[in-house]
Amino acid sequence: MKNIYKFLIVFVSLFTTKQNIYAQAGTLDATFGDGGFVIEDSFSTDSHSIILPDGKILLIGGNAGLAVDRFNQDGSYDESFGINGHNRISLNGKLWGPAHKTFALLPDGKIICATLYLPKSKFAITDIALLRLNSNGSLDSSFGKNGFDSLQLDMYNTATGLVVQPDGKIVISGDVQKNLYDEQRTFICRYMPDGGLDPTFGEGGVVISTYVNATSSNSLVINAAGKLIRGSTYDLYGSRSPFMLESFNSDGSKDAGFGEDGVAKYVFGEGQEGSWNNLMFMMAQQPDGKLVCTGETGQDEDIFMALCRFNANGSIDASFGVDGGMIVPYKNSDVQAYELCFQPDGKIITLASPETHPFLGITLVRYTSFGQIDASFGENGFSSVFNDTAHIEASSVHILSDGKILTTGQLTTYIGQKTYILLARFNNDNVLASNFKEVKATQNNEAITITWQTLNESGTKSFTVERSSNANDYGGINTVPAKGVASNYSYPDKNPFSGTSYYRIRENAANGTNTFSAVVKVVFNDNGVISLYPNPAKNTVTVKGLNKNTTATIRITDMNGREISKQNFTQSNTATLNIRALAQGSYFVLVEENGKVTKLRMIKE
Repeated sequence: MKNIYKFLIVFVSLFTTKQNIYAQAGTLDATFGDGGFVIEDSFSTDSHSIILPDGKILLIGGNAGLAVDRFNQDGSYDESFGINGHNRISLNGKLWGPAHKTFALLPDGKIICATLYLPKSKFAITDIALLRLNSNGSLDSSFGKNGFDSLQLDMYNTATGLVVQPDGKIVISGDVQKNLYDEQRTFICRYMPDGGLDPTFGEGGVVISTYVNATSSNSLVINAAGKLIRGSTYDLYGSRSPFMLESFNSDGSKDAGFGEDGVAKYVFGEGQEGSWNNLMFMMAQQPDGKLVCTGETGQDEDIFMALCRFNANGSIDASFGVDGGMIVPYKNSDVQAYELCFQPDGKIITLASPETHPFLGITLVRYTSFGQIDASFGENGFSSVFNDTAHIEASSVHILSDGKILTTGQLTTYIGQKTYILLARFNNDNVLASNFKEVKATQNNEAITITWQTLNESGTKSFTVERSSNANDYGGINTVPAKGVASNYSYPDKNPFSGTSYYRIRENAANGTNTFSAVVKVVFNDNGVISLYPNPAKNTVTVKGLNKNTTATIRITDMNGREISKQNFTQSNTATLNIRALAQGSYFVLVEENGKVTKLRMIKE
């Protein structure tokens, strides 16, 4: 182990957090690293992270260049990645590490990342570089031009969000400025899977939005219907700046059915006296489609954590917190909530940065699914760590497959101002269930069959099969009652995702707690079988099994054969149809490819 790591154990020993022998939720996990911490020397700063399907931890950050680090589940460097776990990409000194979480894992294990790019090595111009890395961290020369593509819309271009569509196209959102005082424009652009702007999106692949007041974007998600939702702070310098969401259709046009004409806003301090300082840092999507935003708010000099939730259609979710929002103070400290994640039981964890000590610290806060502080977590809902000789801060938080909580960030020493990567793992009450003997997922014709065996069902009420397309965001697809004794179970997922899926079993105890099985991975091969899901359907229905190398013409007719709609789809294995306007009843979906017509029956709820 490096001498610098041994030296920093002195710092770690000064962290303060409540621990006990019962590993209460919110306490540091002493089995991880040294007392719950891993500290490693690196060139990476301000890094964000994602958890890979095999549980490994990928960090992307850096300043003069792009720094990519990969860790094993136990916090050790994964020496099979890059050079002993590290990889550095500079493009001749023109790259600057991403300031936001603008990267994603692709189904084939490759990594797509948007970062700052200095085309002439001058700070007067900042473009956006879109890079694709192989799974080992090297540049993928088959993408764009020698592994990267670039975007210049004006003098200053900043990426703040990135998502990958099911068809492999890459969508980036961010801000665009002609000078430092021009803060009234944001953008969304879409790239083809192997680089190059998608001409079918917006104007030449780009949509630019212009506002009356200064606006700063911060995040981007894609919902189940293929809509793109961007998060921003509107009217940055106003006395009550709204948390703002905007929704776009898959072609880049405004989604008028979301919020009010495509825009939804939440204002902290609305109708109250004084000046309110509101700033949104992140928006994330729950498995049910609801959208949670986090940031800061406060009157005059006070700064508190702020949290609000919107329904999937952009309306404010009045069941959350107090009329849709929560303002959360922390001791006598200014505090910002800048990252969040969701537990499988619906609870929400936010990552905050308080200044209770002379130096920064890390605070986790857990909320119930309705936005109330969960007092069973940490100390009355809060778990904090500080250091008396260094700044510590985290930029990402994750729920791991065994239910534990991982944060990634950095530690900067007060003396010498040296920065290190910092990983911290916390206990949680959603730990891996020990009474699952075996969980399997196998393809059986047009379905994925999930089987599991239990060793003990004492106190178990039921089991829920959960599914994910990215090994992070899970949703329940079926619940079966427990038999009360060790048993075998089986469930056929008749509408599986095309390609790679991840499954796990949630054990629902009679006392309201949950535990989870290990995660299993399966690849579903459509084999040219065309099918619909969901069916019955309410708002949208997806046709899967298309041949992406040809054009598919899809028509919807009534039961008498009268045509209701007709659309063409190319370069995709799936096609999503909007059926919201259809009356309840039965319809036919006719899919024509290369002269062959497949006729499917669809039920509109």
